[in-house]
Amino acid sequence: MRTLSLAVLLCLAVSCYCQSHHLTLGQANYGDVIVYKVDEQKYGFPFIVRTSIIEFPEPGITNYAYIKAIYVKDNTIYGCGGYPSISAGGIGQRFVKIKLKSQRGCGLNFTVTIYGRYM
Repeated sequence: MRTLSLAVLLCLAVSCYCQSHHLTLGQANYGDVIVYKVDEQKYGFPFIVRTSIIEFPEPGITNYAYIKAIYVKDNTIYGCGGYPSISAGGIGQRFVKIKLKSQRGCGLNFTVTIYGRYM
């Protein structure tokens, strides 16, 4: 009984330690194309929270595609990655603003992929 509870506790600790912080909105279907893809990386500094804002389309550029899916993949392992969030726009819009925020003392390493459809 003791080894079983120890094994369950160990599995729970490992699963909490290895969390990823992906964000998936919408679904890419047949006919949707990648309209924007970027890798965002920033190094971590002790006691500092790093943030980054991703805007699509970039200022001064016109976008004619409607956004169908947004995939933000956390490339950092062992639960030290950041947290993505949508602060403006999104699915069904022609623009989106994504905020990436790191944990204290950790860096950022995300891949942002946006699928859209021209109508």
